[in-house]
Amino acid sequence: MKALIRRFFDEVNNRGNLAVADEVVADASRSHNGPGIEVLGPAGAKAVANAQRAAFPDQDSTINDLILEGDKVVVRGHDIGTHVGTFMGPPGTGRHFHITWIDIFRVENGKLAEAWLEIDVGAFRRQFGG
Repeated sequence: MKALIRRFFDEVNNRGNLAVADEVVADASRSHNGPGIEVLGPAGAKAVANAQRAAFPDQDSTINDLILEGDKVVVRGHDIGTHVGTFMGPPGTGRHFHITWIDIFRVENGKLAEAWLEIDVGAFRRQFGG
């Protein structure tokens, strides 16, 4: 299961290889997240990854910790990048950002079935003057 999580972050988030979402995200997958972004199934995962890559083309997600317990994987990580396009608020500012987060994934039948993301949206927006 840890390899599944690493593959998702490396391929979909960091490399923009969106086809991998079809392989690793369950059709009925749902993300419960602080920002309130609707992420349903592989299409939702691809839409969010596309929007992030448009706003932060150099974004890099790093996994700092992976903890496996039963059908859940806890991921503590951070993202860095440059804000060049609109995402969750202000238009591109050219400012560099760093944000930490924790995501908990539930895996079912070898795919990501559910997720809970905790991220400080206020701290994220303050980095862009919002």
